[in-house]
Amino acid sequence: SDVYKRQVSTQSTWGKFNRKENRPMHLRRAFLTGFVNFNRRFATRARGSLHPLLGEPKYQSDTKRVQLRGTVLQGNYDYLPNLIFFPEAFDHLENWVHFFRDNGILDYRNVWLVQPRNFGSSDRHPSLDLSEIADDVVRFMYENHISTATLAGHGFGGKVALATGCYHYERVSGVVNIDTAPIDHRGFDAFRELREYVRRLSEVNLRRSRHAIEIDIAKAVEDPKWRTIFKESVVKVGDQNHAWRFEMDYLNHNLSFNKADSIGNWTERYGLWGGRVSFIFPEYSRWVNLNTNTLAMLKVCIKCRGFNRDIFAIQGEENPLNHWVYDHDEIAVPVAKKFLQFLRHYDGCLLYTSDAADDLLCVDLGGRRIIKKKK
Repeated sequence: SDVYKRQVSTQSTWGKFNRKENRPMHLRRAFLTGFVNFNRRFATRARGSLHPLLGEPKYQSDTKRVQLRGTVLQGNYDYLPNLIFFPEAFDHLENWVHFFRDNGILDYRNVWLVQPRNFGSSDRHPSLDLSEIADDVVRFMYENHISTATLAGHGFGGKVALATGCYHYERVSGVVNIDTAPIDHRGFDAFRELREYVRRLSEVNLRRSRHAIEIDIAKAVEDPKWRTIFKESVVKVGDQNHAWRFEMDYLNHNLSFNKADSIGNWTERYGLWGGRVSFIFPEYSRWVNLNTNTLAMLKVCIKCRGFNRDIFAIQGEENPLNHWVYDHDEIAVPVAKKFLQFLRHYDGCLLYTSDAADDLLCVDLGGRRIIKKKK
């Protein structure tokens, strides 16, 4: 510990803290070196600010060259660990910003909002096999100097998070799934509706005015939320043409055929997750059947402790739009509360001895000592 203290004292960032007055309480939890290295790069940026990961999507013939992109939400404190979040298929990262900002999650994590391959600004590739997407995530972590992170996701993004944990256990400290389960969704009514929407939209001519395109989207998509998402997915390219913010051809082909790598599927070959997990979903979810689908959670996640411990059904009215938890405060608030409970008490963060932070100015937030916010 004495060697560690001498190393810390030589670092200019850490040397700013007063070591004589207001002797701090010990830092009970700290995190891997990769967390600290990343946060130094963002040390001067405003708390809670957005930092897009710039880059245009590229078509890759080699799956090992696929790069993921998204946005970083800087946490409210220095030297926080990282949370990587994946949204539902076709959903936009911007829809989740207020969920993380308004519910205190940025007090505990830097949040990386990342799109899987073929969505948003991430690269394109025909395969949507979760084993390959899991490799994309680890490659993204390596490129951004993230040693270990909490992974979370909504819908299809939840499957991406869980599959990454199954394939790369050593890089994931915990997994949070929102309104999804490790099951085959291809027979669900909600998935069949989405598949039909995408099929209809694949026939829409984008070489017209935006107004004409939105009229066709409104005719093709009955669900109001999906209609809004698809309208917002149309971007202008050049003077006359428009394009989708996702790769329509690959995704339509993936959804139309009963393929093993369908974004609605989950197979046993993805393996088991041996770390901590939290499943959170609305009581009347169209994507998780409260009576039957929860058995798969216990089967895939060997440390899952069951209902009201790691599996939470958020009570509420039966609403076909409750899948979009961030749009409904009566669902978003309890979901965020369970999310925070997992981050604060159950996430598999590593421990340092108290000597590692004996002289650092810290503040206690819910049982966790973290470095105090700069003024």
